[in-house]
Amino acid sequence: MELLAPAGGWDALVAAIENGADAVYIGGRDFSARQGAENFDREEIANAIEFAHIRERKIYVAVNTLIDDSEFNQALDYIHELYQLAVDAVIVQDLGLLYALRKVMPALPVHASTQMTIHNVSGVKYLQELGVKRAVLARELSGEEIRQIKQAVPTLELEIFVHGALCFSYSGQCLFSSMVGGRSGNRGRCAQACRLPYELYSSRSAVPVQRQDGGRYVLSPADLCLIEYLADIRDRGITSLKIEGRMKRPEYVAVVTRSYREALDSLEQNHPRRDFDKLKRDMLQVFNRNFSSGYYRSERRGFLSSKRPNHRGVYVGRVLQQEQSGLTQLKLSEQLGLEDGIEVWVARGKNPVAYVRDMKAGGRSVSNAARGDVVELNIQGRAAAGDRVFKIYDASLLGNAARSAREYSSGKIEVDAEVVMSPGEAAQITFRDKRGNQAQVFSQSPAQVAEKHGLDEAHLRDKLGRLGNTPFTLANLTLISSGELMIPLSELNDARRRAVEQLRAAYLKPYQYPALEKNYREFYRQYVPSPAKPKKNAIHDAACLSIMVSGVDEARAAMDAGADRIYIGLEGLGQARPASIKSLADLTNQARSRECEIIPSLPRIQKPGEEKEWEGLLQLSCDTIMVGNLGSLKWARDRKLSVRADYSLNVFNNITLNYLLNIGAQSVCLSPELNFKQLQDLRPLDKAEVLVQGELILMLSQFCILRALLGNEEGKCPAYCRQDDYRIRDDKGYEFPLMGDSDCRFYLFNSRTLCLLDDLEKVLALGIGSIRIEARRQTAPQVGGIVAVYRQALNELRAGIKPDYNRLKSQLLELSPSEFTKCHYYRGVL
Repeated sequence: MELLAPAGGWDALVAAIENGADAVYIGGRDFSARQGAENFDREEIANAIEFAHIRERKIYVAVNTLIDDSEFNQALDYIHELYQLAVDAVIVQDLGLLYALRKVMPALPVHASTQMTIHNVSGVKYLQELGVKRAVLARELSGEEIRQIKQAVPTLELEIFVHGALCFSYSGQCLFSSMVGGRSGNRGRCAQACRLPYELYSSRSAVPVQRQDGGRYVLSPADLCLIEYLADIRDRGITSLKIEGRMKRPEYVAVVTRSYREALDSLEQNHPRRDFDKLKRDMLQVFNRNFSSGYYRSERRGFLSSKRPNHRGVYVGRVLQQEQSGLTQLKLSEQLGLEDGIEVWVARGKNPVAYVRDMKAGGRSVSNAARGDVVELNIQGRAAAGDRVFKIYDASLLGNAARSAREYSSGKIEVDAEVVMSPGEAAQITFRDKRGNQAQVFSQSPAQVAEKHGLDEAHLRDKLGRLGNTPFTLANLTLISSGELMIPLSELNDARRRAVEQLRAAYLKPYQYPALEKNYREFYRQYVPSPAKPKKNAIHDAACLSIMVSGVDEARAAMDAGADRIYIGLEGLGQARPASIKSLADLTNQARSRECEIIPSLPRIQKPGEEKEWEGLLQLSCDTIMVGNLGSLKWARDRKLSVRADYSLNVFNNITLNYLLNIGAQSVCLSPELNFKQLQDLRPLDKAEVLVQGELILMLSQFCILRALLGNEEGKCPAYCRQDDYRIRDDKGYEFPLMGDSDCRFYLFNSRTLCLLDDLEKVLALGIGSIRIEARRQTAPQVGGIVAVYRQALNELRAGIKPDYNRLKSQLLELSPSEFTKCHYYRGVL
């Protein structure tokens, strides 16, 4: 299995390779999902690729953000540069960019980012059909689900995360940072709203619900650590083991990479390591929010780090007593040394932090103290007897890790040198390595008989062995000389440099890609249709009015109020089970006579095995369904069903829009992260749908915080989500509703309700084919009232009447669970 390490900058790259990574993933200054990292400029990327290739390692570059239309050609230019530099693969999120790359750079390996939310067999098969080399699977999959995917698609490479931070939401389905702070995770600028404190409330009480663990960081997962399960992962057929951490320091990269390298080497030698305590302790020391197995073993306990969203350190003992001066006595449970950093967890107030500058044990100064020792040191800040002490900085561990990022030692390649000299002829200097590569150069001047002492092996080794900043080191040296001969030392240095360049070129040549057969610059112009002439009566040709609801009663209310198209979510939001096939069939028959379209909407998440649940849809007389992930898209197309694409597919540019339309999508709901200016650049819009009203889903999670916070994490689900209405409140007072579905998945909704009623004319002037209301949480009366308002406004516009927006908006406010927002339609996202 490949060990894949992160690097947010050059030192971290060196740390990864020096500590045993087979491949490293990095990001450029643009189009990278970790814009907060140092990242690499174009020259640094070139150097990184060369540094890795000469050492027979790989470099993958993350281009894993959604691409705006104004950026698309720039993104292709950037990836073409990577192509010329012979990058080993690019990691991509944007579906349109992925499609474009398969068309214009077919030789370039593409890895589908975890941001594409690939979590089922059909999704992986779809990627394989598109020509993707590797799928980075969603972190929410269990080991058994991974096995099922690999068995079904044995030839596609699969990559999983084995260590590092976990997102609370499915990657690619999170709008929390975007809607709350204007910084989009899909655009690489996640503000980590999930790491902030929240209070849990229910509709039954005005005070926070008492939580079982007492922590306030209710959306903050512990860190993933699967080092103990590598043998099991190998048996699942995984190609690559990914360490998360492009925002982390080089020392973190060094320690974690080295730990997994040791474990993998032990596994590959058929001597599986049984004691992981030392490796885990080192990794805990460098950074942790506690460790968990994530979703891999389907365990719920220990998934959250609700009391602390940042580095916890390693427990090293307790306070025995503290004097007024700050002199503190500690009883150690682990080793402590000078320059280590510690933090005392106190019951009240700020936790004191100290770096050990002076330490005494038994009345004398010591540089190190062991488990069981009682030590004295100064700590500024109050601590009490019994307070726990954590080591947050291990000077020795991190010092060694830092050196590994500077020494360039493990990747050195041994070369043998042979020097042949004859009087009156140019000296021949040959470098050879054990892989069969050879470089041969000649001196500029012929060898001359030396006046005193000729060049001997010692002199030659001194000059030819000066390979410090190169990836090579001199091993054996052979001198074949006819007597005491000499060439100028400057020429010897020049010959060494030329030989190194020849070897370097020999190492890099196998990685080069063939020249492109197509002009990739023409792709965008040819694939995207020309702008259509604006319709004079665009506003009066009112768009289709569609709505998303969660149940049959709500659908009937929408139908009665005048909806043209009704999507019924089949995830069973807030219910024990979704709408039945029979009830959908009855509803479809009723709607047909009223010229209303009923569209079943498949859940965004359909893990392996769950797709079978929807075979009953084939019995319905309707032949169209709504799809929200690539797996359900393939599932529907394989069954000859027409599809409408939901906004969870993150359609952000013309290429993605037209790709979906060209493969048969009847309509495409555009990303709610687009603003009006970006919408104007999209075409065609007559088959596009935009959200104009409702609560947006900010997070979709596989983990239910209600079970974690209220108890009963294991065993049968107590269905807290159907017993009461819950919400979380942030420190600014904003409240975010919570819901579960029939598969116990967890949904977090926006604290504000989208409303574009008074911008309706502006929306319609774009030539939009459909405007959509999101009403997944609304009751039947609320649904009917909301649809009626929009129906009236559309009818009046169609008749040339100016609607009374103030009055209609007041009606909507009475039906709304929260105040209104226009989301990103004016502000856009970073």
